[in-house]
Amino acid sequence: MNRHIERVRRAIWSYKQPLTRAPSIAGAPVSDLFVWRNSEEWETFFELTDLPALFAEREIASGYVILVFFDAVGQLLFEKTIEVAAGRRNTLVLSEIIGSKFGSVGTFAVFHSHTPQKLQGLGSHLAERGYVSYRYRSAPLRAYVHGNLDAIARLPDQSLQLLGGRSIRRREYNLQYALDVHGSYELVIVNSTPKKQKIVCRTLAASGKIEHKQTFGLLPRGIHLFRVAPKHDLLRVVISSRLIMARPLVFHIQNQTMDVFHG
Repeated sequence: MNRHIERVRRAIWSYKQPLTRAPSIAGAPVSDLFVWRNSEEWETFFELTDLPALFAEREIASGYVILVFFDAVGQLLFEKTIEVAAGRRNTLVLSEIIGSKFGSVGTFAVFHSHTPQKLQGLGSHLAERGYVSYRYRSAPLRAYVHGNLDAIARLPDQSLQLLGGRSIRRREYNLQYALDVHGSYELVIVNSTPKKQKIVCRTLAASGKIEHKQTFGLLPRGIHLFRVAPKHDLLRVVISSRLIMARPLVFHIQNQTMDVFHG
């Protein structure tokens, strides 16, 4: 009986509620919705790799990727095509590409020019979830973080399809990290679903007391950044939403150093 109840419970939480959806057209290139930051204190870089070449049985000619940039509310800013040398890796200085007129934070996607035949034959797609790096206050070293999930696809007609799953009921995501008093934290949540999402974020003391609560709406392809600076206690963060997995990107700033990771 207990096993049957557990199966029913899981079915309620998973039926037609995938973490991410496949593109509507097989072979369409897919990307995460990465986070860019650009200001006097922040620079953003991307490690561009020739992914199609990894599936080629022989050397192929150079390809290209299409970078698509969005602002904090998910509005399309611009696209830029970058050539990729066959079998090479190149560090893109995104802060120079974005410039200073689009704000200090947003999202971007990286779409490769084609999906190798080997993948298309399997009815699959090529997904870019590579490494973004950030520099804080001109530090000599950058902090790296990889992509999180399949978030957005570019279809043959050049339209964009968001792939993030959304739940029928609200869910709670518990940050897998306790925030301590050493430094401050900046948490970033991205909406990879095609619907506006209501997000409720609570920071709780070890005793369970709510220290702070904020509610905000997150538009498709949009991003929200909020800061937490623990004063006297370990804090944990609970994020409530209809996102299947509201896993934030966490920037930890202590003195002049910075680290970044998925929560």
